[in-house]
Amino acid sequence: MLAQINSITQTQFKSLDYCDGEFDAAIGLPPQSYCGDYWRGYLNKTLETGVTPF
Repeated sequence: MLAQINSITQTQFKSLDYCDGEFDAAIGLPPQSYCGDYWRGYLNKTLETGVTPF
């Protein structure tokens, strides 16, 4: 039963990663988070393109 509970709770959380940050910056969305890999991807894309969507 414990294994089933862990698998259910892990799928409920959405993980924001580097590629999600790059994608959001590329299409002009405001950032969803200001920490972790998501933020690094977001900032790197804005530095690469020179466009800040915020």
